[in-house]
Amino acid sequence: MLKLKAVLLNTYKSNDFTDKETGAITKGRNKIQLLIEKPLKNAGVKKELIDLSIPEEKLPKYLGMEGKQVEVDVSYFGDCKFFGI
Repeated sequence: MLKLKAVLLNTYKSNDFTDKETGAITKGRNKIQLLIEKPLKNAGVKKELIDLSIPEEKLPKYLGMEGKQVEVDVSYFGDCKFFGI
């Protein structure tokens, strides 16, 4: 399991999606917005905003934590490259 440590900026639910062809509605997902610090080769730091989908049952863990550092259990899909820092 991987953990992402970042400052929580916001929690929200994304909009429902309606398929134009079938009319099927997919419910919006719970999301959190995080501000991460990405180290640069020149010893600087770049701050990036990322949005993560989270399961419904984990949302209460983040409510009221805005502005604080949190740890989020994450996984990945697709081709991902890792490197030590």
